[in-house]
Amino acid sequence: MSSQRSKVNIELDSEPIRKLIVKLSLPSMIGIISYNLYNIIDTIYVSKLIGVDAAGGLAVSFPLFVLLSAVSTTLGSGASSLISRAIGNKDYQKANIIAANTFVVFWLFALLMTVTGLLFLKPMLFLMGVTEHTLSYAMDYCRIILIGAVTSTGFSSLMRAEGASRYAMYQWVIPILVNIILDPIFIFGFKLGITGAALATIISQCASVMMFVYFYFISKKSLLSIRMKHFHPNFVKIKEILIIGFPSLIQMSSYAISVIIINHILGNNGDTISIGTYGISNKIFGFFLIPIHGLVQGIQPIIGYNYGAGKYERAKTTLMTSIYYVGVYGIIIAVLFMLLSNQLMKLFSDQNEVIELGSFILKIIGVGIAFFGMYTIQSIYFTAIGKAKIALFFAVCHNLLCFVPMVIILNQYMGSFGVWISFPASNILTWIITTVIMLHSRYRA
Repeated sequence: MSSQRSKVNIELDSEPIRKLIVKLSLPSMIGIISYNLYNIIDTIYVSKLIGVDAAGGLAVSFPLFVLLSAVSTTLGSGASSLISRAIGNKDYQKANIIAANTFVVFWLFALLMTVTGLLFLKPMLFLMGVTEHTLSYAMDYCRIILIGAVTSTGFSSLMRAEGASRYAMYQWVIPILVNIILDPIFIFGFKLGITGAALATIISQCASVMMFVYFYFISKKSLLSIRMKHFHPNFVKIKEILIIGFPSLIQMSSYAISVIIINHILGNNGDTISIGTYGISNKIFGFFLIPIHGLVQGIQPIIGYNYGAGKYERAKTTLMTSIYYVGVYGIIIAVLFMLLSNQLMKLFSDQNEVIELGSFILKIIGVGIAFFGMYTIQSIYFTAIGKAKIALFFAVCHNLLCFVPMVIILNQYMGSFGVWISFPASNILTWIITTVIMLHSRYRA
């Protein structure tokens, strides 16, 4: 255990930043690619072989899925920031208490969401913009996902916080392979349709939980030594976790709200096919954001550890290097969408109307990828160093302060075209605002 701790400390302390970013981010990227791959495969199966209404059911269900993920992300973000800084400060006892309390709080939240969601599922779906055409599909899918809510995370962010990025990657990849294998069996072999897709997801999540139990309580691979005494509620630590993770909750919740608003706007416009098409294009867009999200997950322990160890310049160098990387990547993907959006949409649908509209959406939203990446990196920097108030503002800035007002106003004047324009426009505006704040902050690079 001590040699493992020394190895991680040396890597985060002194390894060249560019090499360290790649080393910690690449496993995260592979893991997230796997996760998104099974989402995409679900969508391909559902949209091509069940129909666009079923794809619409998945799209309408998405905010509920985001809200469920928001709980684990909130706790994971807050806990990983505290754990990486505790390890940087060589305070392993504190890290043990934080991890154990994170597990307990998540399981309690998940049970609460299961009960609440099942009791109020139908009104929740109508609130999220479901139509009569998509209601049955959304009900079938969400009911299963809610029952399995307690299995919806394996706490991979906590593994990355202690530098175990490779195992965290395995914890994503292996369950996804399980899901990819089970999807066609349940959807078509057992003829369960969209319910089969949900069941395959839950079973794969159970595999993730088993890997979590093995890592922390059986293998002794973790830097942490969690015992029963660490599970005793520590409300001071829980409060710290929630305060630091709160920006992530706001960010994901506001994203879910923005998706709900889009569903309602498109439904009110009488644009039924646009809801399903938006769901498909959003999956494609999300897939190409994976390297950005992987980079964000990879740099958080680097920044948090070095900030906790008093090595502020290494933390700031990590920030600036990452901003450069995502800026270049965003430009490349924008060009790719301009050239290959038609071919990407054909993977999901044979309907010309869906392909044409989806291709148009991808070309427009692709313009904002670089700006999305840069302000996301800026936001995670403040989360990693524990500056919750600035991170909170960054979290609400895009979806609530920029995107939602913009999409409502532009829809009034430009219809559905205004909805699509709102994506890059809000990303650019958010980047301008967050960059100005960053340049004037005393924590700036």
